[in-house]
Amino acid sequence: MEQLFAVKYSYLIPLLPLLGAVAAGFLGARWLKDRAHWAIWITVGGSAALSLALLTGMIRHVPAEVRERAHIESSGAIDAGESLSDSAQMAYAFRVSASKHVYTWLEAGKFKAEVGFFLDPLTAVMLCIVTGIGLLIAIYSKGYMAGERGYFRFFAYVGLFIFAMTVLVMADNFLLLYLGWEGVGLCSYLLIGHDYERPAAREAAKKAFLVNRVGDCGFALGIMLMYVTFGTVSYYGNPRNPVEYGVLIQAATNVSLSPWQQSAAQWIPFLLILGAIGKSAQFPLHVWLPDAMEGPTPVSALIHAATMVTAGVYMIVRCGTLFVGNGPATMTVAAVGVFTALFAATIAMRQFDLKRVFAYSTISQLGYMFAAAGVLAPVPAIFHLLTHAFFKALLFLSCGLVMHATMGELDLRKLSGLKRVLPWTNRLMLVGCMALAGVPFVSAGFFSKDQIIAAAWYQNKLFGLALLVAAFLTAYYTFRVYFRVFQGPTVLPHGAETHGQGDQQHGRREPAVMILPLVVLAVGAILAGYLNWPERQASLGRFLGQSPSLCLSHTLASRYGVDVPPVPFGVEEDPDKKVRDAMNVLHTNMMVASGLIAALGIYVAYLFHRKYRARSEELAMRFPSLNRMLERKYWVDEVYQGAIVEPLRRLGRAFNLADRFVIDGIVRAVSLTPQIGGFALKLTTQRGSLQGYAVLMLLGIAAILLIVLW
Repeated sequence: MEQLFAVKYSYLIPLLPLLGAVAAGFLGARWLKDRAHWAIWITVGGSAALSLALLTGMIRHVPAEVRERAHIESSGAIDAGESLSDSAQMAYAFRVSASKHVYTWLEAGKFKAEVGFFLDPLTAVMLCIVTGIGLLIAIYSKGYMAGERGYFRFFAYVGLFIFAMTVLVMADNFLLLYLGWEGVGLCSYLLIGHDYERPAAREAAKKAFLVNRVGDCGFALGIMLMYVTFGTVSYYGNPRNPVEYGVLIQAATNVSLSPWQQSAAQWIPFLLILGAIGKSAQFPLHVWLPDAMEGPTPVSALIHAATMVTAGVYMIVRCGTLFVGNGPATMTVAAVGVFTALFAATIAMRQFDLKRVFAYSTISQLGYMFAAAGVLAPVPAIFHLLTHAFFKALLFLSCGLVMHATMGELDLRKLSGLKRVLPWTNRLMLVGCMALAGVPFVSAGFFSKDQIIAAAWYQNKLFGLALLVAAFLTAYYTFRVYFRVFQGPTVLPHGAETHGQGDQQHGRREPAVMILPLVVLAVGAILAGYLNWPERQASLGRFLGQSPSLCLSHTLASRYGVDVPPVPFGVEEDPDKKVRDAMNVLHTNMMVASGLIAALGIYVAYLFHRKYRARSEELAMRFPSLNRMLERKYWVDEVYQGAIVEPLRRLGRAFNLADRFVIDGIVRAVSLTPQIGGFALKLTTQRGSLQGYAVLMLLGIAAILLIVLW
């Protein structure tokens, strides 16, 4: 593995986007100007090429490693189906992985943190998502941001974001992961507030930054507790030497952990969960993401659909050995995910801003990923993360084309029949909507969502049922958007009828530089589902199963006797034919159920928002309380405003008054004493008599001489 070209030069994957950001930021205003996008296209393209080379190189190594495990099992060292010994398990778990040390970052006493990269199948898949989707969005942004103020600044922020996200994904220790974690938070703030002259954009940027600080505080405390408990912040340390094991191996093996360390290790996942909830916009820290739609549409696609918000899911899957065996922690992750999936889906039903519908959809789909991670199904979680990146980026960028053609209008009640105005966007949006709704066999979302629902049903039927309900609501609100915006009579805002018309009517409304990236995303939204269906030797699941995070988590689950099927960990199916048949029946039933539910949701949306559109609002008005509750998003923002924001503001004003009148008053009182003394001396001794001054000087000199000579 270490001899692979992409491994040797893996440091270029984050470095290239950083160089592009520096070039766009420092050379854009004066020299590059409207060509600043080239700096990002070239560097992010190079990073994407290296990521793809890393992925293909690892894929070539996987079959040999699978055969090696089969050889170990057949040699008689252990029986097939049993766990490998610790040494053999370590050797197997880390065969399709590589570590790249760059330099020692921090060293103080026993504490040591390095800048280093850990490369395994999970890293490779995430890198391809971040750099590949990032490149497509950067290409699209050239058309979307054309003529905008701060053009070069926008692309500089995009490059900086991709740098931070690649650092987060490639880090081999939690401190470097936290650096990337905070870096994407900063870039989110900068990109949401790109149009900082608009008050709404400024407020949304601040809200995103502050809400994320709540979660990040918990994450930072978790990292500190890790060091106190395990004596290191490295993921794996040196797998060949038990003395140098990292956090995730120590958690898997319980090597030399005292009782209090084992107790402390039980609390670490809850602090990590807090960080993941904030970054991945799960209830109750979800409120920042819908407001983040104030940023440019490519920002919504890049940060708040395809990459940054998935960081929490990635972190939980990476830290699997900390969660496996900790029932309360995994139950918390699953419960938060299931509740958020259903909660956000209900809100999306009554939103009228096109981008906000998909913002709440993002929150809901992230809930599915959390649910998968919580029921110990890491492969479905990452699989849905991958498919979601394709179809949600496609949907957001299609919204950008709608805005481009309608002069920024996003109100569903003011748009209709755009299929005649935007024929390409109509087709591409339909592909994205089918993927989000989970239309069987023609959309990637169907396969990934079905695997999550099946895994949830296996562990907890209530969770599975809730996710099926959320799937129905998803299909409904997704096609509510499609039928309202693209079907029916043509309705455009005033002035948009002639906007973009001329010799190349559709060419101006749907420029090639914006359409071509969407075509690539649409292909992914259709075909990506077949990467992990059906289960086979060369599937995405089997590839991810070679990651140490999944290998060690599955081994630990088997050791603790946790009832989880092996396939969601990327391991071969259970050797017991009865168990295999039962799992096949479960997956078949879930596929049929989710397919029928998606069809029902689409049909209901067709009736209410295409065939009988006027009656849908009449029906909504029959339930004014429910209607108002959903439109006001359960008043969560108002509760936070009244219970947290306003009391803190009043407290801040009180502290300000205390600072001005109490603290400053004490300072003035203290300084008043020497001022009064000086004034008294001025009145008694400083009277302007030169003769008196001379006498006092002589007396002083005489006194000094007397003291010295005495």
